[in-house]
Amino acid sequence: MSHHEPPDDGFDLKFTTADMTGDQVARLGLSNAAAATVDRLLDVVSTIDDDRRDITGLTREALDILKTVNKVVARAIMTDKMRGATDAELADAFRMNEFDWVRQFGHLDITHLADDPHAVWQQLRPNCPSTIHDTCPDDPAMAAHVLDEWMLRHLDRREVVPPPPHPVSAGL
Repeated sequence: MSHHEPPDDGFDLKFTTADMTGDQVARLGLSNAAAATVDRLLDVVSTIDDDRRDITGLTREALDILKTVNKVVARAIMTDKMRGATDAELADAFRMNEFDWVRQFGHLDITHLADDPHAVWQQLRPNCPSTIHDTCPDDPAMAAHVLDEWMLRHLDRREVVPPPPHPVSAGL
């Protein structure tokens, strides 16, 4: 069970995992990987810690970011497959022939789990790229809330139009 509790900010968890579909949970997994990538990229922007990094520290961090980006791609494939994309369409996006695409990426097809949002989350959660800020709680509905909070912290407050209160979960 996750230790996350909704903050006392008037947040109303409008849905539960039972209300979600497999493709919505897959989309949360993609959002999580994207947020983790942003967090890791921000760590490399600052030069403050450079004197504490070893001589290959920046390269190691960049390679770690690349691994996270690869998770973004994998989860995008999973989500697009769950939303109905064909192997041929995805192969075309990669500029590959369908046979080679299936051979390289076919294992990412989790459409057999589409009717079980918990199973989709259990497939994604073990290799969650963002464990530092714990945006992968046990429950996908709570993960949506955590990602809403993450997104609100990162939105540009100078925008004329205020952000929606649930910028990640609102589109599910």
